Amino acid sequence: MKKKQALVIFGLLLATTLIMVAGCSSYPTRFGVLHGGHISREHGKPMEGGYYSDFDPQAATLEVTPLEDTNPVQTQHVLIATVKDAEGNPLTGRRVEWMIAEGSVGSIVEVDESGWYNTRGHKVDNKFAVSHTNYGDHVLTRGNNDPSDDVHLKKGQTWLTITSPIEGDTHVVAYAPAIFDWDKHKVFAVKHWNDATWEWPPNATNPIGTTHDMQVKVTQFSDGTPLPGVIVNFKIVSGPDAKFDPSGKKAISVKTDAMGVAKVKLAQARPVEGQNVIEMEIIREQCGECNPAMRLAVGKMTKTWVGPRIGIKKTAPAKAGVGDTITYNITVNNPGKAVATNVMVVDVLPAGITYVSSTPAARVAGQKLQWSLGSLTKQQSKAIAVKVKATKTGTFENCADVTANNNLKANACATTVVTAPKLALTKTGPAEVLVCETITYTVTVTNNGDGPAANVKVSDKLPAGLKTTDGQTSVVVNAGTLQPGQSKKATYKVTAAKKGTYNNTAVATGDGNLKAEATHKLVVKEPVLVLTKTGPAERYVNRNATYEITITNKGDGDARNAIMTDTIPSGMTFVSATGGGTFADGKVNWNLGTLAPNVTKKVSLTLKATRIGNIKNRVTAEALCVNAQAETSTKITGIAAILLEVVDLEDPIEIGTNETYVITVTNQGSAVGTGIKVVATLPAELAYVSSSGPTTAAVAGKVITFAPLANLAPKAKATYRLVVKGIGAGDVRFKIELNSDQMTSPVMETESTHIYK
Repeated sequence: MKKKQALVIFGLLLATTLIMVAGCSSYPTRFGVLHGGHISREHGKPMEGGYYSDFDPQAATLEVTPLEDTNPVQTQHVLIATVKDAEGNPLTGRRVEWMIAEGSVGSIVEVDESGWYNTRGHKVDNKFAVSHTNYGDHVLTRGNNDPSDDVHLKKGQTWLTITSPIEGDTHVVAYAPAIFDWDKHKVFAVKHWNDATWEWPPNATNPIGTTHDMQVKVTQFSDGTPLPGVIVNFKIVSGPDAKFDPSGKKAISVKTDAMGVAKVKLAQARPVEGQNVIEMEIIREQCGECNPAMRLAVGKMTKTWVGPRIGIKKTAPAKAGVGDTITYNITVNNPGKAVATNVMVVDVLPAGITYVSSTPAARVAGQKLQWSLGSLTKQQSKAIAVKVKATKTGTFENCADVTANNNLKANACATTVVTAPKLALTKTGPAEVLVCETITYTVTVTNNGDGPAANVKVSDKLPAGLKTTDGQTSVVVNAGTLQPGQSKKATYKVTAAKKGTYNNTAVATGDGNLKAEATHKLVVKEPVLVLTKTGPAERYVNRNATYEITITNKGDGDARNAIMTDTIPSGMTFVSATGGGTFADGKVNWNLGTLAPNVTKKVSLTLKATRIGNIKNRVTAEALCVNAQAETSTKITGIAAILLEVVDLEDPIEIGTNETYVITVTNQGSAVGTGIKVVATLPAELAYVSSSGPTTAAVAGKVITFAPLANLAPKAKATYRLVVKGIGAGDVRFKIELNSDQMTSPVMETESTHIYK
């Protein structure tokens, strides 16, 4: 049992703690959600502790609309409450209590019951209700098909509806418990109920100088029967001087007649435009002294007095050229709400502008144009189009005046700047070129006038001998429209087919017979190089050969960057060169610079022949736009220098023994030796034994003849051996004879040998 009691006590403490925590919350609506239960008067604030503090510091003000209003009995009236913070922002979920004060007529019909919790809006009885401000926007409809009488509620607002079946006042107190400040948490509103309805005169517009009949009709709301004898007060509170006829006063009281209608007539003191505001008050007298007179309603209406007006607008192009046709557009209008009569327009053209035509046609007197437009009804306009022509440059302001009855007048001007363009053309290019060079022309067209030049075109018809790089004989440049001071430039390239003098004229044209020309003179020249080379017709191998080279520019143009090159042929080697020639990679180069017309330069080149043969030596020259070459041929020959040597190997020898003679033939020359013949003659003391060599031998007695050797290369040797036997004693001479195709006489050689017994 004690344990159960302890649990109950713990639960009570926990619940108390939660309630106290909830009571300290800055959101009072959560208080009701947390503790649950039904809405009642005593639960507007937290329980003990939180009640005495500012438990919702955000809530600052309460607003209710409308604060005062009058409605017919048996209708339903909506009051809207908004809870806001100190910055004026609407707050959601805040409680509002609605109370109808004691002694008031009327009852609460319905209260805002939006939300999901059991604390949502609730009508406690006909005099007290509670609701909470909404979390979003809502639309409160009256249930009919007329959306115009719907009530649009915003976030942070809540509502209440009241009604009364009888006449009297309903005093409503709206109270927001969350607002700590007692001076701000209550708002008082009053609703006046009466069994009457009325029709105010609508706002109206009348022409100046006329009168206006206005009336207020009052009927009983419950059954629609007229209410006679009701006082209606009319008062002019603002606007131009006016009065009520026939009294001539600015305020008047009139009772409704048997039809419930109170009538007055409003008139102006003098006809001027403006607005009169008339206030109206409906007062119903009660029975004697028991009830004071009741003010049923207050209303206003606006009477607007209008008269005719006149306006004019004139437009023209801001810019035009001399000779252009200019159109002035004139629009005359009546912006008023009454007819403007006898409308006249006059336009005097300035000097330099001449009349061409107009629609409608004008009465013309010199530079003066005039139109009679008759009458213009309210908001009506009429247009005039005038065509003129500018005859000179300048700034022209043209003004049109309009007049009408009632001393109406207006003026409008338009300004046009008349300009004239002027073309200028320049053409630039080189004064002199060589025939192979590309020629660059630049044309620049400029508008030196003060007006735009339209459809500007530059044409250049090239003279015979010149063509563009893509083969055209003419160039066209479309420059379009050039504004004053604007230039456009075009560049194009041409080539010359031959030398000569070319006078080339470009032409610029534009609308309005605009024209400009520019001529350029070009001289095309051509260099002509003549190159000669001379040298020995024949040289022996391993000998030097010197060549003379001459170059001449026989044209009329400079040979620029002239270079001369001699390629050393195979079979020759470089020895030396004059004139600044340098040798590298098998070539000799001379940088000659620029050779002016008729200038000649000479150089020489020395080469050494290294082989036999007919050797061609070519020299080339090239410069800008020109080249040349020359060639010479030299025959290189050799010398077949044959050396004959003979030796005996055994000297001396004994009779009966052999001796060997070695015969050596050497070609010491540079040419091949051909047809080489060796003949040996033996003395009587020697006898032939044998022989060997490059050719076979024929023996005829003491003469041994070797067959001819066909050829013997330079530096080559041929060796013959001849074996003989001593047959007699003595100091003998062995004789050798050599001959060849290259020799004119034979070579003789002897070798002595001693033979003993």
